[in-house]
Amino acid sequence: MNTPSLSPFPVPSPEAPAPSGSKRMMEILPFPIVAGTTSPSSWPAPPAGEPPKWLESPAPDPWPLPPLGESAPVFGTKPAPTTPLGKPSTAADFTDDELSEAFGPIVEKAVRKAVYSQENGIDTYLEPMLRATIRRALAEYSPASRPFEPPGVLDRLVWHLRALFTSRTYEDILFEKTRRFQVEEVFLLDSSTLALVSFASCDPARHASVRRVTGTAQKLASQLRDASGRFHPALELSATHRAIARRGRHVILVAIVRGRPSELMLSDLEFSLRRIEDYFRDQFTQEGSALLHELQPFLEDCLLIQSPAGGAG
Repeated sequence: MNTPSLSPFPVPSPEAPAPSGSKRMMEILPFPIVAGTTSPSSWPAPPAGEPPKWLESPAPDPWPLPPLGESAPVFGTKPAPTTPLGKPSTAADFTDDELSEAFGPIVEKAVRKAVYSQENGIDTYLEPMLRATIRRALAEYSPASRPFEPPGVLDRLVWHLRALFTSRTYEDILFEKTRRFQVEEVFLLDSSTLALVSFASCDPARHASVRRVTGTAQKLASQLRDASGRFHPALELSATHRAIARRGRHVILVAIVRGRPSELMLSDLEFSLRRIEDYFRDQFTQEGSALLHELQPFLEDCLLIQSPAGGAG
């Protein structure tokens, strides 16, 4: 009689038949076949004393575990956003200093782009606006103020004699010798048709009459563009007068200047043109808008552009 041996695996008893209606089968699942490998059963038999090849090079694990100290990612969740300073973007963590640091460069760039020139980085808006405001205040409240002293006795005697022998006025000689400049008349022309929109003149008779300035406006309009359509920003009218033109989107500003203008005067004219187009942008887009008298106060500010001079003596 055979003695039963101890075994970790269950051994079916021959006396105990399988229950009816059910069949228990034990199957050995096949090894997972990885792409690029063959089944161990198809390998040749190893030599005696050597382990099988499938034990030396096991197939890679298709579901690798995460490294130690890290947790597996949870699907369907996103990492919490962080601020440029590395902190989570929660409302409680933001402070005024952090907001100033974040928005400071953006605001500074926008202000520099709006106020300063892109070419040379200088102020092209605030400085002309301040000059125009100060000129208006000085002209209204202290018209007799002069930053220079009157010319000496000898200079006045020589200039009076020159004015006498050349049939010119002493003020004209003084203006020429002190290298002054001033704007005497301003015309605003339509950029497409070159028609007269408005004007202003130092001469009261011309300032009040459109008929007297129509000829001058038509003469300037005919010289602003040549046959090829090229725009001329400066015109020599005489030995003492010249026309300076600045072109905008809707209108062209033409100033008749006595003397040699400076760069400051050119920037002042450009500022006046920008201000006019900003104020009357909607009216310029409508054809037939009568702006003759509405624009004259803005053009009168251009007549205040002049170089400072001393007394006539």
